[in-house]
Amino acid sequence: MAPLPIKFTELLQLTQVGILPASIGFNSCTLESDHYICVRQTPEGSTSPNVIIVDLKNANNIIQRPIKADSAIMHWNKQIIALKAQQRTLQIFDLGQKAKLKSTTMNEDVVFWKWFSESSLGLVTDSSVYHWNIFDANQAAPVKMFDRNSNLTGCQIINYRVSRDEKWMVVVGISQQQGRVVGAMQLYSKDRSVSQAIEGHAAAFGTIRLEGAPAETKLFTFAVRTATGAKLHIVEIDHQDPNPSFPKKAVDVYFPSEATSDFPVAMQVSQKYSIIYLVTKYGFIHLYDLESGTCIFMNRISSETIFVTAPDQESSGIVGVNRKGQVLSVSVDESTVVPYLLQNPANAELAYKLASRAGLPGANHLYQQRFEGLLSSGQYAEAAKTAANSPEGFLRTEATIERLKAVAQQPGQLAPILQYFGMLLDKGKLNQFETMEL
Repeated sequence: MAPLPIKFTELLQLTQVGILPASIGFNSCTLESDHYICVRQTPEGSTSPNVIIVDLKNANNIIQRPIKADSAIMHWNKQIIALKAQQRTLQIFDLGQKAKLKSTTMNEDVVFWKWFSESSLGLVTDSSVYHWNIFDANQAAPVKMFDRNSNLTGCQIINYRVSRDEKWMVVVGISQQQGRVVGAMQLYSKDRSVSQAIEGHAAAFGTIRLEGAPAETKLFTFAVRTATGAKLHIVEIDHQDPNPSFPKKAVDVYFPSEATSDFPVAMQVSQKYSIIYLVTKYGFIHLYDLESGTCIFMNRISSETIFVTAPDQESSGIVGVNRKGQVLSVSVDESTVVPYLLQNPANAELAYKLASRAGLPGANHLYQQRFEGLLSSGQYAEAAKTAANSPEGFLRTEATIERLKAVAQQPGQLAPILQYFGMLLDKGKLNQFETMEL
């Protein structure tokens, strides 16, 4: 049996750095990125609350400030903190410069907020959703983006996501109904000023470059557990010609029999691998291929609820915090994921694509077979492309160059060897040997 396709690490135990167990939860412990954990707590025997910031990128260095707030969230990578008091008063501070950047008072309670980019906060109130660019001197107060949909009435808001181009947004809420937790989402298109009500528990945006496509395809993915089953959906948004259309995917999400009340709570998309990381309330993690929806791996990583997650930029994985105070990291194991997939012959094409996408080892024989097959069938352009894109460049050899040179040029087409070098030039991948050949 091949080794597992993931790396799983405990980065930190919060109780070992002075965080009280009672402070480790959704309302008092926030994780906006893989850089900072921010915890509000009142030390034992004290009446003065503190905000404790754990710098995960600086040997878990602790920053502690005597701050009274309803909510505190750290910027993705700067020592900038956003504070909310009395549910309506918002203040942004630069801790390094010891300066207030902005402040405002809302007309209604902010029930959920989140950094959705390096510059901006998303604010959800009972009636509306706002964006606030904290670096834009002309934006003194948050700007209303859209009204909340009626399907979110009575829901606890647990997430807010914005696409990279900021043209799509989704608010995620949950509520208790008939003995189960029901998920409700509002998907909003900025260009169309239209909302769609969707049943769902977790959602994310991502992009993928499809085979032969001139531009990236924008995708929206969400997971839901209904009374009758669970599905992961992957759909295209903002289709642009001449890109090929992306067929909708709806695949089953497996929940073991002992997890009858489990449901999805978080989702992150790795752009490097085009892999969806799905986390459930009971601590299971699922990895799915973004293009096909194929389930790559599923296992339990925590016996406690993982209540908050963020992308792990360094590993292109996911980092999360559970109720016990464990800070956990999960990522693809680049050395084992392709051999793991190849245990099942049905996953050969997925293994090939993943190896190509991220330059992963383990699929060399698949590339060799494909290269030979394309050459022998006269598909010289595809053969040149396969050689140029081979993982770790294992097909980019003098022998390959000689074989492509020997192929006669087809009428109206570039010679295969020129196509090969052209692809490498486009990708900036030419090495010294190939430059000499060129």
